Amino acid sequence: MRILQINSHYNQGGAAKIVACIHRQLLASGQESYVAYGRGTRPTEENIYQFNKVPEIYFAALFSRVAGINGWSNRWATKRLLSYIDKVQPDLIHMHALHGYYLNFPMLFAYINKHAIPCVWTFHDCHAFVGNCGYYFDCDKWKSGCGKCPHIHNYPTSQFFDFTRFMWKRKKELFTSGQSKVIVSPSDWLTEQAKQSYFGKYPCITIRNGIDTEKTFYPRDRKQCREKYGYTQDERIVLGIAVGYSDPRKGAKYIIRAARELQGEAKVILIGWEKKNDAMLEGVSNIITLPATQSADMLAEYYSMADVFVLPSLAENYATTTLEAMACGTPVVGFDAGGIPEQLTDNKGIVVKTGDQKAFTEAIVNALSDASGLIRGQALADMISTDNSMEKMTGEYMQVYQQILQESKSKE
Repeated sequence: MRILQINSHYNQGGAAKIVACIHRQLLASGQESYVAYGRGTRPTEENIYQFNKVPEIYFAALFSRVAGINGWSNRWATKRLLSYIDKVQPDLIHMHALHGYYLNFPMLFAYINKHAIPCVWTFHDCHAFVGNCGYYFDCDKWKSGCGKCPHIHNYPTSQFFDFTRFMWKRKKELFTSGQSKVIVSPSDWLTEQAKQSYFGKYPCITIRNGIDTEKTFYPRDRKQCREKYGYTQDERIVLGIAVGYSDPRKGAKYIIRAARELQGEAKVILIGWEKKNDAMLEGVSNIITLPATQSADMLAEYYSMADVFVLPSLAENYATTTLEAMACGTPVVGFDAGGIPEQLTDNKGIVVKTGDQKAFTEAIVNALSDASGLIRGQALADMISTDNSMEKMTGEYMQVYQQILQESKSKE
């Protein structure tokens, strides 16, 4: 099989890490694998192609903010992508996050449909079937056509105009033309949402996200990790990781409020912090902030030395950071948003009502207690290794690839 994946980034952020895992596993299993991505750092791995240029991304982001339309610019970048597809000649295209100011939707899907290329499309959020939002929160207009969007300023943001109804109609036309398509989501929650959308005409299935539980995310020596980063063995440590805490969806305010209640009892480490958000920390003395890092080993060491990992997202699919923390033996506290409850079953963590600050703080305190009943250490890591290894995930994707290619050939 010759597989081409398309995503906004490569190995940066949750969805991009999944792309990298699939690519590496496909190559390791003897398949031909390629990745085309829009933005971010340039990896040194084989068969990786970045087709966007920085000025084009800035222009597309500006166009989206001013005109209120996302996915209708980036013509030159998309031409380069289509030329790359011509060169690779993939048997199948595996799409991931197509939003992110790097693609022209009409051009890409016109090409796919013209050449009748079978597609697998993994939804990492709701953008594909919503007018413009990544997550629709409490709005259900996406079921009938969007318009008058209550979240117009959320990512991908529009500052002036509301074209969500236009985009919903055009996306429906573009995205659901052609028959050889399978929709995948890491969570049962999002799979069910996809079935209720205009993608319900296609097979919609769940394949859980996988991570590297052998060489990267596994329990490190807690004592050594704490000594390395300057923490004592008896300190209680709460860990949070996010890409840009300035996004209200990430729920930074809930961690900060909890930290204020935990002063004198625990230290709270936030990785992925940006200095522009320092004003949020006023009056809180037990928070340690660190910038984002691309070092998976460093993350694994912080996961391993923490007593609890917190995920206060107000909307989420199936968080990769949650899997990474548990694979390192650390239980999780999170809200009951999206697919988070599916991740924290069987005493792997504690789930509370979304936005309930009191319950969230109490759950953290409970998780810090030795009497919490939560699974920790190697026992927890073994559960994630069994259910969420990248080998398991890629094996399930390969079965889907083979099935859709067989069905496509039978229709020729």
